[in-house]
Amino acid sequence: MNKLCTLISLSITLLTQTTFAQDSREAATTEYMDAIAQRAGNRTLSPVDSAIASEGMSNGLQPDDLTPGYVIVDGDIQIRAEELESFLANPARAVFGTVNYWGGSTVPYDFAANVNATNQQNAINAMNAISALTGVVFRVRLGGDADWIRFNASTFNNSPVGRQGGQQIINIVSWGTQIIIVHEIYHSLGFWHEQSAPDRGTYVTINSGNICGSSTVPGNPCNAAVCNLCVDGAGTPISCAFNFNITAGAGLWGPYDFDSFMHYGRTAFTCNGGDTITVNPTWNAQWQSGIGQRTHFSLIDELSCRGIYPKVGDRWLRVGGSGSGGTFFNPFGGFSTAVLFTPLNGTLLIDPGTYSGVGTYTEAKTLRATFGTVTIGS
Repeated sequence: MNKLCTLISLSITLLTQTTFAQDSREAATTEYMDAIAQRAGNRTLSPVDSAIASEGMSNGLQPDDLTPGYVIVDGDIQIRAEELESFLANPARAVFGTVNYWGGSTVPYDFAANVNATNQQNAINAMNAISALTGVVFRVRLGGDADWIRFNASTFNNSPVGRQGGQQIINIVSWGTQIIIVHEIYHSLGFWHEQSAPDRGTYVTINSGNICGSSTVPGNPCNAAVCNLCVDGAGTPISCAFNFNITAGAGLWGPYDFDSFMHYGRTAFTCNGGDTITVNPTWNAQWQSGIGQRTHFSLIDELSCRGIYPKVGDRWLRVGGSGSGGTFFNPFGGFSTAVLFTPLNGTLLIDPGTYSGVGTYTEAKTLRATFGTVTIGS
C-alpha cells in the first residue's frame, strides 16, 4: 500500500470512531454533541459560570473609551453608529451582517500605550493559539499597513466584526482569560455570536420575558426603567432584546455549536436571574449548563476559522462542491480531483458524505474528516 492509501485508511477509520454521519444540520448537531459526550467519557459536562460567560460585556451602548463613531450591540460587538438605527429596527437583520475578511490571512497588529508588557504577551499568546490551529498569520504592524488591529486596555471587552479598514480597536479588560481575548479576536476575524445564526430557533429558545428591559409594566423588575442594562444613543434605558437579534452574516456551515466560545451564556442580559436562553429539548440535558464556555476551542471554532483562513496546502472536499477551487467557499466535489489538486504534504479536509475514489495514489497527503463520517466508495 502506498503512503497516501495508508493515510486514507488511518485517517478515515480513526476519525469515524469519534465523529458521525450527517443527514442534516440538525442531525449533525445531535451526533456532534453526542461525540463530545463520548470523548468526555459520558460524564456530565462541567457547568459554565455565567459570570465568566458574560465577563466584560458592556452594560450600555457607548463605553467611554469606545472608538469614536462606534456603538456596542450584543454586549461586545462594535458597529458604526449610523448602523444602529437599522440594527434596532430589524430583529432579523437580513441585510445587516456583511463581513469583510482579512485577505491573505495576514492580520497586522499593535498595542495602545496603555497595554503593559504582561498584557501584550497575553494578547500575543491568544493570537498564537489561533495561529496554531488555523492559517491566520498575526504580525506586528509595519509602516505600510493600511489596515490593522490595535489592542487597547479598557473597562470592557469588545471588537468590530471583520476587517473595517484603517485602525480598528479590540478593547480588552479580561487579560487573564485567554479564550475571552480569542473570542474578541474572532469577532475581528469576521465571526458573529453562535446564537445569532438564522436557524437558531431549531436549537435554542430566547426567553424574552427574562431579558432586561423587556417588560412594559411600570415597576416590574424587567422594565427598562428598573433594569437598565441597555440604553439608546441618548442614554435612555431600553430593552436589551436587540442583543438577541439574528444575523444574516452568522455562518451555517457544520453543526450548530453549543460548545463554541462564541455562544452566549444561558443568563446573558437577564433581569431576574432566569435563563434568557434555553437549549431546546433534544440537547437541553447536556447543554443547558454548558453554553457560554470560555476555556477552549471547540472543533467547529477551529475548523470554521481554518476554512476561512486556511493553512498553506489546505484544500476542501464537500458533497455538491463545484469541482474547482478547493477552498472552503468553493470546495471540490469529487474525491479523485480533490486528491490530485491537494499539494504534496498538504491537507484535504473532507466534509461528511460518501465519495467515489478508491484507487492508487502516490503522493503523501493528509486526509482529515472535518465533523462527520467520510466514506470512500468505489
